[in-house]
Amino acid sequence: MEIGTYPIADPVPVQVMTLSGELDASNYLDVIERVRQLYEGGTRQLVIDLSNVSFLSSSGLVALHSAALVMRGDEPPSPDLGWSAFHAIASDVEQEGFETCCTLVNPQSRVRKSLEMTGFSAFLHIYDDVDTAVQAFASNV
Repeated sequence: MEIGTYPIADPVPVQVMTLSGELDASNYLDVIERVRQLYEGGTRQLVIDLSNVSFLSSSGLVALHSAALVMRGDEPPSPDLGWSAFHAIASDVEQEGFETCCTLVNPQSRVRKSLEMTGFSAFLHIYDDVDTAVQAFASNV
């Protein structure tokens, strides 16, 4: 898994995180840690570009959920607690509605199917491109 980031300042400050490879148990903690670093550095709006993610495991879902929680200023459940992380995901998907500080961009069809089957498409907005995601943040200001 390769993780890259770059800022977009206009029309609103947004950080874009690009992921490449498979998002699974071997690297999901790296993604969460990178999101924590961005948040500690002042990022409050994050676009996660999934264009180059070829596979998303259940651990990858935990990473995406944790990213959203970190960006809203909450502490995600510890991955060491196992199923509690999945219960937290289910609760957020069912009760919270769409996140306003974290979005996803351009998941490949296999990844999109996983997001839709698990309800993530009702929790995190999914856009076709980075520009559209950034404009959505701008319209929420």
